[in-house]
Amino acid sequence: MDAPNTNELVQLAWEVLPAAHRRLLTQVGASQWEIVIEGLGDAAAARLLSASERPTSAADTAASNQALGMWVPNLRLVLINQAHPALQGADTATSEALLMWVAWHEWGHALSVSSSSPHDPSEGEKLLALAPEGIRERIRRGHYRRRQYIDELIAETYALLMRERIQGRPGQPVWLPNEIYQLITRIAP
Repeated sequence: MDAPNTNELVQLAWEVLPAAHRRLLTQVGASQWEIVIEGLGDAAAARLLSASERPTSAADTAASNQALGMWVPNLRLVLINQAHPALQGADTATSEALLMWVAWHEWGHALSVSSSSPHDPSEGEKLLALAPEGIRERIRRGHYRRRQYIDELIAETYALLMRERIQGRPGQPVWLPNEIYQLITRIAP
């Protein structure tokens, strides 16, 4: 049997989400995705222009070209770059795990940004300091602005919690501080 293609893997990542999360994502318009083979900044800019929306700045577009996945709220669309260097040369198991993780990560962004449950972006720095080292360092290496910390923290944690869930370990893992887990459960109960 052939390995699943990128679209099939993202579909599988969607199907293993809890039904309540799929409903929330559908309500906020984040249930659609497109697999592309170009920089995501350029892909998003082209689609925004086509939809008569204003694209991001040239600098933001160029920076986004390095991303593996991106949720574009104005288009209600998740974009995934299947030609991303992180996927090229990766073995099948690694690329499959990475593609599912990036889909969950982007849906975590959509849930965070569209949540009716309030969270204070200024709390991001405090919560980031509490986060497990791997999450904290990944966000810091991403050179995000401070006001983006909490959304990135939610997206990273959501993807990791989904991985834990499909590996048979639902609920709050011992490595995740209660403050961060409670934030996630408010956004995606």
